[in-house]
Amino acid sequence: MSYLSSLQHPLVKHLVKLRQNRTYRYEQKTVLISGIKLIRELSQKFSFKNILLEKTYRPLFSYNAQQTSTTSLDVLEKITGLKTPEPIAAEICMPIFQDLKSSKRLLILDKVVDPGNLGTLLRTALAFDWSIFLVEGCVDLYNDKALRAAKGATFFLNLTQGNLIDLQSLLQKGSFHIYAADAKGSNPHPNLPEKPIALALGNESHGLSPFIIQRAKKIAIPIKKPIESLNVAIAGAIFMYLLQEPQE
Repeated sequence: MSYLSSLQHPLVKHLVKLRQNRTYRYEQKTVLISGIKLIRELSQKFSFKNILLEKTYRPLFSYNAQQTSTTSLDVLEKITGLKTPEPIAAEICMPIFQDLKSSKRLLILDKVVDPGNLGTLLRTALAFDWSIFLVEGCVDLYNDKALRAAKGATFFLNLTQGNLIDLQSLLQKGSFHIYAADAKGSNPHPNLPEKPIALALGNESHGLSPFIIQRAKKIAIPIKKPIESLNVAIAGAIFMYLLQEPQE
């Protein structure tokens, strides 16, 4: 087990770049994660490429890693970008994207750019058993803030990402009945269609792409007070709950 003392160590530079650079992440096909609870949960199903431990910390769980190193809190602060990092960080392989055509409930995220909202939506989708399609223009799945907000859901969901052509192909193959969250839409109907459902959520400022709007039934959450709109993560959670299968 090696000790990393320098901020200039190649592994430290590599992990910082993983956190900061989307292109580099996809080249390496790995992601930086941090935090005791998240790494403990993921260790039950996944192995890690690298584990970094604060030199005095001894985890109370077992894990598999190609390499384990110890380091200082200063180095962990640099790697994680957090002022008060927890005493463990890890490098883990990106999940494999799934073919979602057999999904019963598909959540389409179109240009959701806030990482906190994205992470919250992923966590809620896992709770209510929805698959995820991210349209080009969303914040990266593996953005460090999105990963923290998702609290591990990113690694347990059925998900994929692509452009509108990829989305069109998926919707046709899966024969989805498409709903679009829109302030001018109608209330979600309690009698859901038998065919699979796709729910599209868009950017709070700019809404959904015309491609989606043209193919979807617009639905809205009734609001009793004159506010412009709900936060997309809050609205998404309400819609995912309302659009569950009746037996759920």
